[in-house]
Amino acid sequence: MKRIILLRHASADLEAFNQDSDHKKPIDNKGENECKNLALWLKNNFIEFDLIISSNAKRALQTCELVFEAHSTTLQKNPSFYLCNSEEIIMTIQKINDEVKNVVIVGHEPSISETMRVLSGSTRPDLKKYLNISYQPCTICFLYFNLKSWKSLKKKDGVLEGYLSPDIVNLYNEKS
Repeated sequence: MKRIILLRHASADLEAFNQDSDHKKPIDNKGENECKNLALWLKNNFIEFDLIISSNAKRALQTCELVFEAHSTTLQKNPSFYLCNSEEIIMTIQKINDEVKNVVIVGHEPSISETMRVLSGSTRPDLKKYLNISYQPCTICFLYFNLKSWKSLKKKDGVLEGYLSPDIVNLYNEKS
């Protein structure tokens, strides 16, 4: 069994936005809070990661720092995740060492939600609505695959078992 976790970077500073400096755009205060809340949820739910592969854009790396700082998981920076499509993400996953069971992909829209749709062959009934919308910043989903080797990863092979936006994470954290 393999698991892919897709995470969109946290909310970014829109005032710092222009096409020339987009790659260097940092997360904003809202993004910091989103990351801290997601980190708490992951800790409380004992979610394991073997490898994190992230876009090398500043906001994606800041998201990784804040969300995964309590984990001693290997982080690989992938410059091609900055402006890519689902094919690039899937090809990268297919090259992962088979000892890795749980991989986190941190990237941008629309490639993250596109990857979720391309890999989801089935889904929990209560999650179907999320297949037709774009990811909000700092949203995460969990896809499970009955695979022994990442090389055999194919479109529509996954089961969408979890989808958490920042609002949903906050509700869970308030109940804990």
